Amino acid sequence: MNRWKVTVVILLVWLLVATGIWVYLQSQNIEQRNQIIALQEQVATLEEQVITLEEQVVTLENQNENLLVEIDDLKSQIEVLRKRLDNLKDYLPFLDISEMEATVVRVIDGDTIEVDIIGVRYKVRYIGLDTPELDDERPEYCALAQEATRLNRELVEGKTVRLEKDASGTDDFGRLLRYVYVDDIFVNAELVRQGLAWAEPYEPDTKYQDYLEELEAEARQAGRGLWAPTLLPG
Repeated sequence: MNRWKVTVVILLVWLLVATGIWVYLQSQNIEQRNQIIALQEQVATLEEQVITLEEQVVTLENQNENLLVEIDDLKSQIEVLRKRLDNLKDYLPFLDISEMEATVVRVIDGDTIEVDIIGVRYKVRYIGLDTPELDDERPEYCALAQEATRLNRELVEGKTVRLEKDASGTDDFGRLLRYVYVDDIFVNAELVRQGLAWAEPYEPDTKYQDYLEELEAEARQAGRGLWAPTLLPG
């Protein structure tokens, strides 16, 4: 009887051990299955990303082809314009003429305009002065730049002006350097007189510099524009 009991106990122990092993293996199996599912989901996500990237590559390749076509077209246009400019060179001796007329097609800012001369457009920089910049971070000077631009526009925009050359023909940016007149108004001088421009000498173009400096002194004394008491260092 004791022997039978021992046998039963041994069997029960083995049954418990086997059950424990089975439960452990089942839990491991479930964990591995969950890992497999998670990995499958990651693979699916990555495959979707690959598809999206491949579509983007195709789109970029198409865009690149379109850009290459546009670049070729622009190069062709540039070549045509270069040929036109080369052809015009022989017909533009007026760049050295002391005085000439032009039509103002655009006012850029207080001291720069764009004009049309026999069908060709040129930027013209006023000689002997400097106006505040439109992008000046100081509000008071930005406001004066806008006022100078407004006055310049009022004086010359859309009108026929007379351009007078000094010693230089153009500046380093290819702009014509000129004194500008509309009717009986000397525009360079008017901007300085109203205190919307500093009289700035730019050698060797100083033909009217003394006159412009006299007008600057007048504006300073009157406290106009740039010379308003609120702008002067106290």
